[in-house]
Amino acid sequence: MPQQAKRSAPNPSPKRRKKNTGFRPLLLAAKLLAVLMMIGIITGCIVASVLTVYVLNTLDASDKVELENVKMSFTTILYALDEETDEYFELQRVQNNENRVWVDYSDIPQSVKDAAVAVEDKRFWQHSGVDLKRTVMAAVNYLNPFASDYFGGSTITQQVIKNVTDDKEFDVGRKVREIFRAINLEKNYSKDQILEVYLNTIALGNGQNGVQSAANLYFGKNVSDLTAAEAASLIAITQNPTYWNPFLYPENNRERQLMILKMMHEQNRPDGTPMLTDEEYQAAVDQEMVFRAEEYHENLETVQGWFIDTVYDEVLNDLVERAGYTEAGAKEALRTGGFRIYTTVDAEMQDYLEKKYIVGSENSPFTQVHNEEYPESAFVVLNLEGQIKAIVGSDREKTGARLFNRATSAVRHPGSTIKPLASYSLAVEHNIIHWSMVWDDSPILLDPEDMNSWYPKNFYGFYRGPITITEALQRSTNTIPVKLVQMLTPRTSFDFLRNQLNFQHLVESETRNGRTYTDIALAPMALGGLTDGVTPLEMAAGYQIFGNGGLYYTPHSYTKVLDSNGKVILENKAVPKRVISAETATLMNKLLQRVTAAAPGTGTTAKFSEMPIAGKTGTSDEDYNQWFIGVTPYYVGVCYLGYDEMETIRYSGYGYPPPIIWKNVMAPIHANLPVIDFPDSPNVVQKEYCLETGKLAGPLCTQIGTGWYKLTNMPEECTYHGEILDLNEDEEEDDSRRGSQVASPSRYGSSDSSSAEESSSNESSVPNYWDWIRSQGGSETP
Repeated sequence: MPQQAKRSAPNPSPKRRKKNTGFRPLLLAAKLLAVLMMIGIITGCIVASVLTVYVLNTLDASDKVELENVKMSFTTILYALDEETDEYFELQRVQNNENRVWVDYSDIPQSVKDAAVAVEDKRFWQHSGVDLKRTVMAAVNYLNPFASDYFGGSTITQQVIKNVTDDKEFDVGRKVREIFRAINLEKNYSKDQILEVYLNTIALGNGQNGVQSAANLYFGKNVSDLTAAEAASLIAITQNPTYWNPFLYPENNRERQLMILKMMHEQNRPDGTPMLTDEEYQAAVDQEMVFRAEEYHENLETVQGWFIDTVYDEVLNDLVERAGYTEAGAKEALRTGGFRIYTTVDAEMQDYLEKKYIVGSENSPFTQVHNEEYPESAFVVLNLEGQIKAIVGSDREKTGARLFNRATSAVRHPGSTIKPLASYSLAVEHNIIHWSMVWDDSPILLDPEDMNSWYPKNFYGFYRGPITITEALQRSTNTIPVKLVQMLTPRTSFDFLRNQLNFQHLVESETRNGRTYTDIALAPMALGGLTDGVTPLEMAAGYQIFGNGGLYYTPHSYTKVLDSNGKVILENKAVPKRVISAETATLMNKLLQRVTAAAPGTGTTAKFSEMPIAGKTGTSDEDYNQWFIGVTPYYVGVCYLGYDEMETIRYSGYGYPPPIIWKNVMAPIHANLPVIDFPDSPNVVQKEYCLETGKLAGPLCTQIGTGWYKLTNMPEECTYHGEILDLNEDEEEDDSRRGSQVASPSRYGSSDSSSAEESSSNESSVPNYWDWIRSQGGSETP
């Protein structure tokens, strides 16, 4: 039994048994680890190969990010000139969902750059586009959060890639593209260039992109003027533009601002100097933050003004017509192109007009009418070089952007305001008439076979017989302009308005609904009965020639437009075009001053102070449209009144509205301007003339007026009185004749009419001389 037990159960040595039980598991573990490592290496190679193939397939030469094009997506800003300082200031920004204003790297303070680097990418100056340590820590932090306040995985360079390309998909492919793009970007651009783009493209809440527009919004200053505390507050917004918004959550913004300031205090710049010294850090911490939240919310409620609409439409049109943009491209460029538009507006005048020119407003300029609803109205103020200084397109409160602007787009009949342009000025220019020439206020027979075709009627209801040109213009007589256009030919008047004064809505010949229309006729050219009409802005531009010596400037609301790189893409150089001589302009100016100076002028209610005013009233048939256009040595002002749907304006007892409205608007504008005279041509001279004959006064003329004459068109001296008067008449009669400018009452009678453009006067210039001429069987009427 004992021997059997020994054979069946041998007893190995303790040393051998220990070896078998200790090393075999380790060996197996080592073999397993080696296998796993080989699998990992093979898998890594496969993954690397796949990633390489993926990158090669998804990235090509055209995928290169170019920072030169980044500036194109920024906010357009309009500027106005401060005439006292002769410097431009920001007027308004074109409405856009994203507000971006580019600022050069040199104008960004070091504190803003430091704040961004400190919190977003502290190894920015050392890495080559990708911070591997930061990426790994961000990944671990994502799986097992340990530092929620500090950072994500992207470097500033990677964030630039994301902002510039708008490639923001949350997937591995996008991250791989971003890494390779960032590395490539750092090979082609400097750190300064990359940081410049980053600071100009980051989202900073409330629609602000970039530090300049954000500094404007939150602090009311340029980014170059920010303190270190303000810089940290601004950069604090980047991580979460809503949660860290200083308008909405100032306490949250303060918390993150302090954290950034602490990081800046702990970090150094590449040259080894601290971002914030102890003193600078403490000063920044102690600074009280003052944000512009109230002004911001007020601006949100501000409606885009009439001038902004005007300049927007003009630039939009010129981008298409002159710069070769498509309409869609022009709109997008204005919205996101970062243009700088230098406007012509007088900001103070425009603000005054926007607030005052509203029916029912405080100190409203409008007179009463008998209509149930007040007519629509528009007003334009132009300087004498075509610059739009102020404009409103309605007399109602503006409620939106780019509404229908009656000053620039309402095409209406101009009535008698067309007479100085289409008939009188051309007749003076061609020496057909002079100041005191006498014409017969009588109708013409359009059709010799139709005795009912006498034309035209006067608004005062009768004909005055022989009257001077001066009186005809003062009274807004219809017959004289018709005869003048008949002599000039309607074609001459038409071509002058269209080609020289740029009236865009005239109709040469057009068939509508089977009927042919043309403005080349007596009624349109002499009396303003146009097929379509004119705009108030066109009329303002036309009348400037009577204040500046006969020069036409295209009306414009801007002087130049620059793109985001500072290149001029549009410019209005205001090159004048002579359309009438300086002599004619001077004479017409003197004639039009008589319209506002005294009765029987139809525009006397426009007169204010001692300022010389040359002007003209105008009314279309049935009082559907009413006008007054006045010219001072400083400005042209146009007041238009009328309904969008034709309706008679009933004003009896309140006075003809337009010149009164004009005065109420223009008097305050001129309140602080010195009274000066219009420039006169030296080739126009002042002379006395005989009120009875219209000729230069002779020694025996009994009624004398004062007029102005072109040296090239002087009337002869009156000899009529020498033929029929006693040459030995009392000398006192000769003395008493001086100063009287009123002729004897008309034998045609007077009118009870109080219609549109005048209050009638019993004074007339019909002389006995003309009875004598007729008695001799002759006529001197042209």
